[in-house]
Amino acid sequence: MSSYSIGKYTDPASSERTAPAASMAGTLVFLAGLFLSYQLSTVGASPATIAQAAATPAGIALLASLFFDSRRGLRNVFRADVLCLVGLYFLTLTEFLFPQPNFDQMLSADQASKGIVVILVGLGSLAIGRHLVAPTPMKASWLNFGDISNQLLFRIFIGSAFLGFLYMLMSVNFDLVAMTNAMMNARFNQPWGRGRLGGWLTFITELALLLNIIPPLTGVIWNRRKFFSKWQLYVVILIFLYTLFQGFAGGTRNVFISYLATFLIGYLLTLPRNNFINTVIPTVLVMAIAVVGSYHMLEFRTIGLRNYVLDNVYESGTGRETLAVDYNLAAIGVIADTFPEKHEFLGMEVLTWAIVKPIPRVLWSGKPEGLSVSIEEILGATGWTVASTYLGECFMMGGYFAVIAVSLFFGAVAAWWNRLAMQRHSDYAMLVYAIGFLSAGITMRSMFWFTTMMLPIVGIIFLRRIGFLR
Repeated sequence: MSSYSIGKYTDPASSERTAPAASMAGTLVFLAGLFLSYQLSTVGASPATIAQAAATPAGIALLASLFFDSRRGLRNVFRADVLCLVGLYFLTLTEFLFPQPNFDQMLSADQASKGIVVILVGLGSLAIGRHLVAPTPMKASWLNFGDISNQLLFRIFIGSAFLGFLYMLMSVNFDLVAMTNAMMNARFNQPWGRGRLGGWLTFITELALLLNIIPPLTGVIWNRRKFFSKWQLYVVILIFLYTLFQGFAGGTRNVFISYLATFLIGYLLTLPRNNFINTVIPTVLVMAIAVVGSYHMLEFRTIGLRNYVLDNVYESGTGRETLAVDYNLAAIGVIADTFPEKHEFLGMEVLTWAIVKPIPRVLWSGKPEGLSVSIEEILGATGWTVASTYLGECFMMGGYFAVIAVSLFFGAVAAWWNRLAMQRHSDYAMLVYAIGFLSAGITMRSMFWFTTMMLPIVGIIFLRRIGFLR
């Protein structure tokens, strides 16, 4: 029998069942591709050509590493570390697989080269970090789950939906039509927007994090659909689609893509057995929706979905003619050129802010309001926010040392989390595992969200431990 299996984690050298893990061959191929990317990028004459020279070999190497990983079974690529690598590549280099005629005006060639080095070092360190944790079973008792009933799964779904949308509903006097209309307004122009520093209502607004449970739980329930009544399935599907609409209409692409990704992970992990039809086709479909959705979201996020549709902006020819993500490379390049020449490294200030961010200000009046030097200040941005992925934040903290250290840490944490996949007998464990993918994906965009996005996981584990979810 071939060592390639589509449905099980099968180690060709051993009959023992192990957690999904990266193959050493795949990592070595990926690191070689990153080195080639660096070598090719040094001959680029402009920021765009430098980025394009790095993006192609790095992307091919990433695909090649996934092929080596898949030799242990297709399920072996459903890992948190894979999402980290794919997410970081998507945020930093994917757009340079396509022409970017305006990128040369954003930074200099020297800044682009510095940014490419930061990205390649971060990707390589992530890949290495996932080998720091052995793919062995979870030993912590609080992370060993039994299963729960189908009706409890349904109640968790309904409760998460109600609490997740509660603050939005309160803002429109529980008028669902008004809430839907408000979702289609311009970005940050909805009645449920909160102040910069928050207040007592922050406790309610943070319940929106429970919306992150809906997509993966939908995938789990769908695979258990024969145990639910038709009306329950209709409710689940309608709420899931409405949640997707909310994520799409909001214009925040990482939220929308995370909803799609965690739904896919929850669905794939709880399939009795994977085959081409139930695995590859849904994966390709979700990826296509993510790419098309990302393009349109970038176009309407400043004018709102309603104006985008009613004014036929998508047909006017004024939209972008190429794929653009966020041009995070531009921000990273400027940051790498700024620190430490113009600003001293921020040190532990960055790490402290990442840790304390979830603490409500009403409970800690002296909570920092942010970094002493913001990314917006460095780039001269006024009136909008700038993202630089966690790599830019790490470089502000301590240069290449911080980039390497934090990337190794995230790689190791992802590999540690992958061990939950060994509890495939428990759909509840798979739900918790899938929610962890959301944290991994959002953290690639900004490590300041790492602790915040872990709150739903902490909450459902706590409720399980005290016997509430049984």
